[in-house]
Amino acid sequence: MPSTPPPPVPGDDRDWTFVITDGCPDCGFQPLPPAELADVFVKRSTRWRDVLSRTDAAQRPAPTVWSRLEYAGHVRDMLAVLQERVEAMLGQEGPVFADWDGDAKAVELEYWNEDPQQTLAELQRSAAQVGRLLHGVTALGWERSGRRSDGMSFTVATMSQYIAHEMEHHLHDVGA
Repeated sequence: MPSTPPPPVPGDDRDWTFVITDGCPDCGFQPLPPAELADVFVKRSTRWRDVLSRTDAAQRPAPTVWSRLEYAGHVRDMLAVLQERVEAMLGQEGPVFADWDGDAKAVELEYWNEDPQQTLAELQRSAAQVGRLLHGVTALGWERSGRRSDGMSFTVATMSQYIAHEMEHHLHDVGA
């Protein structure tokens, strides 16, 4: 694994919130009933095992495209963001979420330098924690809301859909 940072990956400024209701034509994601979301995270986390077992998991396919390892680190951290935001929506009235820059987080945490098996274990642990959290959400809880710093409002259900898409889309990105 390289010890010096690879070139930055260009940011994606597309507004992906359309996937919450419309699904994603790129990866095939379709929105799910809230009650099914808890299990989706755990099931999808197992698909990363083969991805991160590859000998080239840390190699970028192109200089400005994340490696499989970097995508896995991003998904792991998005799951932690989901957990934090769902807990806030369930415990507070209308929380506002600080901006989260996944590209900056990748550089800060040096995803390219991580151990693939440790990243896998952490991703699966985060997915299991999110699954347990979502299994405990009541019918009214799914409608609890919060707002991103850019003004976009989410419910527990729509935030969970958004991150479920994130996980599926990045599995698609790495060919899994």
